Amino acid sequence: MTGDWKKQYLNTLNLQDETPSRRYLKKIIRAHVRTFPFENVSKLLIAETYDGSAPITNVEKFLESHWEYHTGGTCFALNSCLYQLLCALGFEGYLIRPGEEHMAVIIKDPESDGNLLYVDAGTTAPLFDPIPFYGRRHSIPPFAGERLLFLPEKEKGVYTYIRMRGQHIIDKKWTFSVHDAMSIEDFKPWVTSTFQSNAVFMNMLRCQVWQPEKRKGLSLTNKRFSVRNGNGAILTKHLPDKDALLEVIHDEFQMPSLPVTKAIHILEQKGIDLFEK
Repeated sequence: MTGDWKKQYLNTLNLQDETPSRRYLKKIIRAHVRTFPFENVSKLLIAETYDGSAPITNVEKFLESHWEYHTGGTCFALNSCLYQLLCALGFEGYLIRPGEEHMAVIIKDPESDGNLLYVDAGTTAPLFDPIPFYGRRHSIPPFAGERLLFLPEKEKGVYTYIRMRGQHIIDKKWTFSVHDAMSIEDFKPWVTSTFQSNAVFMNMLRCQVWQPEKRKGLSLTNKRFSVRNGNGAILTKHLPDKDALLEVIHDEFQMPSLPVTKAIHILEQKGIDLFEK
């Protein structure tokens, strides 16, 4: 890559350089979610290239890979690169670890001294906006049948993150402090753990794209393809073979260059058959 990576990043997001503000932060998050898929195809290939080591994502390589292969990454890649972009644009903040294998971003509200905003482009909907922490319960409006709750605990700055579908909790609860600041380098042990042979994303195929403006989401988990609408309706199809899966990646996700065939081969070498009856 030549030139200023910040400018290249903004061009990829189809955004201009602006003065830090909540409105601009919201535009960046939505553009990032819309542009970069949550996928582990690139992670499977990186694991082979680096022989199980845990490279911290380099912004320039992240962008180059996206331009050539339509890749994005999992939460560590997506949020670490987003964080570096925000810092380059003049936002102030730091990283936190709300879950055992998750990374999120805390940004100091540029329009309100002392207030903090939770930013996360590496998880599922409906986190399309910066979430303010004012010491009160915060409920995120539902999207595709799911909603998030941030519940304040007794200790100042400590929250519990809960994901729900209807009245049911559908994921692990995360309890974290918004003041436990971390750097990218601090995450190396947890990044390393996600490259181990038994790690979740080393043993499956995952791709997800959200389209906030269309209130629509596409999700592929192994051979299960789902289309989620903002009102909660879900259409699910089980793909019979590799050709059907590649067709979905090409036609539905519109990511023809994503190296899915290589990822499937890597999984097959580990004895994982995505289409086993």
